[in-house]
Amino acid sequence: MKNPRNGMLPQKRLQDDFNRARKSANDNAAANDEYLPRWDLAALYKSPDAPELKSDLAQIDKLCDEFVEAYEGTLEWLSGSDLGKALGVYEQIEALRHKVSCYITLMESDDVANFARLGDLNKWFQENGGKIGFFEAELAMMKEQTLMPKLAAPELAAYAPWLAALRAREGQTLPDGIGGLSADFATTSREGWGRFYHETINALRVEWQGEKLSLDDMAEHLSTMTLEERKEGRAAMAAALKAQSARIALCYNAMIRDDLIDNELAGVTRPDAPVNRANRASDETVDTMFDTIKSSYARLSHSFYEWKAQQHGQEVMPRAQVGMKLPGLEDASHEYSFGEAKRLVMKAFRKFSPKFARLAEKVFSAGHIDAEPREGKDTGAFALPTGPGDVPYVMLSFTGSASDVAATLGHELGHAVHQQLAEKACGFFMSDVPTPVAETASIFAEMLVFEELLKTEKDPAVRKKLLVDRLENMLGNGLQQLAYYDFEKRVHDARREGELDAEAISDIWVETQREYYGPSVETDDYDRYYWMTVPHFFDTPFYVYSYAFAQQVVSGLYRSYKTAEAEGADARAEFIENYIGLLESGLTKNLYEMFQPFDLDPESREFWENGLSLAVQYLDELTALDTAVPAARPKGAKAPRAGKK
Repeated sequence: MKNPRNGMLPQKRLQDDFNRARKSANDNAAANDEYLPRWDLAALYKSPDAPELKSDLAQIDKLCDEFVEAYEGTLEWLSGSDLGKALGVYEQIEALRHKVSCYITLMESDDVANFARLGDLNKWFQENGGKIGFFEAELAMMKEQTLMPKLAAPELAAYAPWLAALRAREGQTLPDGIGGLSADFATTSREGWGRFYHETINALRVEWQGEKLSLDDMAEHLSTMTLEERKEGRAAMAAALKAQSARIALCYNAMIRDDLIDNELAGVTRPDAPVNRANRASDETVDTMFDTIKSSYARLSHSFYEWKAQQHGQEVMPRAQVGMKLPGLEDASHEYSFGEAKRLVMKAFRKFSPKFARLAEKVFSAGHIDAEPREGKDTGAFALPTGPGDVPYVMLSFTGSASDVAATLGHELGHAVHQQLAEKACGFFMSDVPTPVAETASIFAEMLVFEELLKTEKDPAVRKKLLVDRLENMLGNGLQQLAYYDFEKRVHDARREGELDAEAISDIWVETQREYYGPSVETDDYDRYYWMTVPHFFDTPFYVYSYAFAQQVVSGLYRSYKTAEAEGADARAEFIENYIGLLESGLTKNLYEMFQPFDLDPESREFWENGLSLAVQYLDELTALDTAVPAARPKGAKAPRAGKK
């Protein structure tokens, strides 16, 4: 089953009344830049009680029952041709189920109150999925010598990359009988510990000025505090986390041990190997990425935070100061209307490729974007594909910041462009790419929009703040997430020797964070226990390196694009053609095949150094702006030292 945010059945066209409403909304948007679009989900279903939804549920149930009757327990004995045909039927059923799953996702994202309204639909979805769950399980557990001859049939060979990804994800290398037992045990063990972790974190409260606040609410308060208040607030958050640290360490130990047992039974010696296979990246590629990026800490993250400390008039700044606005840049901002944001994004896309702009424009014209902040709406942002030939849905909460323009609207529309290209070229299953590839178009789109923002902004202070925010984003994704991955590797290795208490885990965490920040940042107690708040460590181990992977891949590609652009129209056109081909490839190409047209090799240090060089360029541009916008030092603070080259 694909993640509902990675694919969905093509929806029916909107009814005439919704077309008229959409046209009116678009006319309003053109007349009023402050207009914030809100999606209408009638293209899927008009309501949870819609007759069309009930009809689809009945049809899906019937198809699933027929599928179970025809195929359960038989896959091993089917010919390659018949197994390929069965997979084609399964893909059609999953596409139908995806229409329902995406309606659930969008409704729950639209308003938290819809969780209660959709209880019965969610229950149906889980039970219905259980009927045909045997199919992927049998495919995953099929012996290699049984499956390989079947792949000679063209009907099955067309799905070979999808099958490889499924088998890597489901851990097909476990001995006979153990794979099913492991899956059953996970529903009570790993999922149980995961629920315990989330319930513990969600129930955690911080004592602050007579109130009891959640971690999220307290973090929001921190953003408006003075430095001394931030220090006190972070200390209160640290105390709340420390009080629950024994419980959360117990969860983490149990979940890691579960993973280690599966790996030992499968003969897997490194804990991240299953994730590497799912990402279709070799262990050697991941190791080269890790070694190259970690070796850049001194010249990138250390230099950036040293520069930032100097801006505050410090040699070593407390961790509480890292996220504070820089002196002289407190008011350096440009508030964008949604109309301005759309024009900037579309201009950046159009300059790169008219095809990019056309595909992005479809999201707006279809009425599939929701940008309105409102009570009850889900936080965050996403792009939800709707299947081959149709238009994704995009959600964000637009507040007018430069980050909203590039890192949110540009990012999600980049996903939407990628999804349309891959689905049209590869179909439903074969467009479901691993995370490092899925993030490629979105981060590349961010870069296009950021460059457009930088070109249009004339105020040196605003330009400086744009560069600070972009560098912070690039280092956070490209380097700090790698430090998170380093932490996971060290904890998983240490867990082989026995259970780790909370303080031992925190010691490892602090060590990796100090390595990332360098000598210009002093960690505090909230830093010490912050690992407890990162859900990826508990839900999706080793997922975090995908951020670093994608950031450096895109940075390298973007450098290649700028080089091609400088070489002339022919080189630029060739790059764009190759890049669109990369986005259209879905699962049909591995990482090495994807980057061959660009003469890039992910197993080489040069590939990753190429990506890091863009951050070096931005850091140089940022320090050069100091002459135009010198830091406004607090009274009595020391003058900043000259930056290192």
